[in-house]
Amino acid sequence: MFTGTVRIKLCEAQGLRPTDCSKRHNMTFGKTDDQLMDPYVTIDVDDTHLAQSTTRQKTLDPVWNEYFEHGVVDAKTLTLTVFHDAAIPPDVFVANCSIPLEDLQDHDKDFWFSNTFLP
Repeated sequence: MFTGTVRIKLCEAQGLRPTDCSKRHNMTFGKTDDQLMDPYVTIDVDDTHLAQSTTRQKTLDPVWNEYFEHGVVDAKTLTLTVFHDAAIPPDVFVANCSIPLEDLQDHDKDFWFSNTFLP
């Protein structure tokens, strides 16, 4: 378990895949950008919601470069979840990634997740 400060710089995602819901919505309304979506990321530690990124419009390769910092007590798992900001709620799940905090404790440099955000 980890007690301390969690510092995250959310950089980017590459090659996100549009959801069936976003494709269906775009086809229904005759939009030509059916391969694009409006992604954002939620950050949770165990069952506690810590933060949410801003939404990046019409992209499958969003760049956030946003910083988050929160104190946690007896925490085990960091979870990053990507959602498509739907025009009509609820927002649509795209992908997620859960990382044991013990795996991140000794990283003072960038930590990249490759092929992690898969539905």
